[in-house]
Amino acid sequence: MSLLEYLQRRYLTEEQLLAGAGCSQDQLRQWQKRGMAPQASYRLDLSLVCHSVLVEHRETQQLLFHARYTLSWLRLLTKVADAEQAFGIFAQIYENQLGQRRKQGFNTSSRCFNQQLCGHISQEWRHFLQGTYGLCTQTGRVEEIVDKELAIAIIEELTAGQPDAALQATVSGILERAYALLDKACAPFPSHEYPGSSRERYLAGRLETP
Repeated sequence: MSLLEYLQRRYLTEEQLLAGAGCSQDQLRQWQKRGMAPQASYRLDLSLVCHSVLVEHRETQQLLFHARYTLSWLRLLTKVADAEQAFGIFAQIYENQLGQRRKQGFNTSSRCFNQQLCGHISQEWRHFLQGTYGLCTQTGRVEEIVDKELAIAIIEELTAGQPDAALQATVSGILERAYALLDKACAPFPSHEYPGSSRERYLAGRLETP
């Protein structure tokens, strides 16, 4: 799959985003400047050469591709006053999803999800605004961010040492669930980004979703 095809299938162009959200480009830029809306996850700088029987034409063009969840986030922002309130919504969604996953047995002793949770969520918010999670999750949803980072924390914790033989089956079961959670949340990545990606590091050689 070509890069352009990958982006067209999985992302929204800025024109599609603005049309779907019913907002102007100026409004989007204002939200981004104020630290309320994510930046585009991909920017394509194109140099075009058009040949026809009449004339050869050249032009440059820039295309911005946004995570699909950004559309829902922009609709939320129409009812939000400032960056502090926007972060509050992000943090609430994050904590709610984390609570749900804990009830389902996805637990880790990682400080990021325990003693340092508040600071961790603030850091995740910055990555969200930079467009990072639009790149490395399926759609950029806050819930996917939680699932991805929580699954990685569990995988790293459980593969760091050799468990007791009596616990081997239990650990293996938890690991398989964590791998499945990561597979569902993690982006497939275009071919030039796959090497070194979280999908390559943690899921290569396992059954992965296309």
